Amino acid sequence: MPELARAHFFGTGLAASVPNNVMAFVKSDASSNIPDVQLLFRVAPMNAAPYLAPFRQAYPDGFGCRPTPLRPETRGAVRLASTDPSQSPRIQIDFLATDRDLRMVRTGIRMAREIFNQPAVRACTAAEIAPGPDKTSDADLDAYARATATTVYHPLGTCKMGVGTDETAVVDPQLRVRGVDRLRVVDASVMPDLVGGNINAPVIMIAEKAADLILGKAPLAPVTAA
Repeated sequence: MPELARAHFFGTGLAASVPNNVMAFVKSDASSNIPDVQLLFRVAPMNAAPYLAPFRQAYPDGFGCRPTPLRPETRGAVRLASTDPSQSPRIQIDFLATDRDLRMVRTGIRMAREIFNQPAVRACTAAEIAPGPDKTSDADLDAYARATATTVYHPLGTCKMGVGTDETAVVDPQLRVRGVDRLRVVDASVMPDLVGGNINAPVIMIAEKAADLILGKAPLAPVTAA
């Protein structure tokens, strides 16, 4: 409680630190031209949750890392569950459906282990909680990844933008919903694929472009590198 009060009134102390305050963009394959895995480090264990003694005990001290594929090949689906518009859709995420996606996560786990075994970090650790120091094979790490995979804040792509010949495209290059008059989609769902990082800046760009389209402004001249 003292730390919470300190963070609330003064903005300092342990409780003022956000859970994910360090990250890294790395290559799961040294031959890659660009990073394909994002390491999200947490100053709490992965199973951390709110607690209030004596009703719910505090989680044990710990920290961890969540390896995240930046450009996964896996593709899920969103389908209507019925003709009732108030009923939630059926969402099939289909995580880690390709060997490449599994390899990226597997390599990310091993990279995190290597970082945590560095002398500067090792002095602050007692033992590996998960997957566990005895889980070292590809099969072990793949099983752990499949059992614990989850989303990481930046969903997109459910209303793909595309040209007229693309049957999977929901909106056209002007963000207009195909087959529906006077309706546009302006958010991350129109992105046809993931960017290699967080999506805040691309979403702002999409919104700025949509504003220009709605106002009828002429596109800016293209910029090319010298």
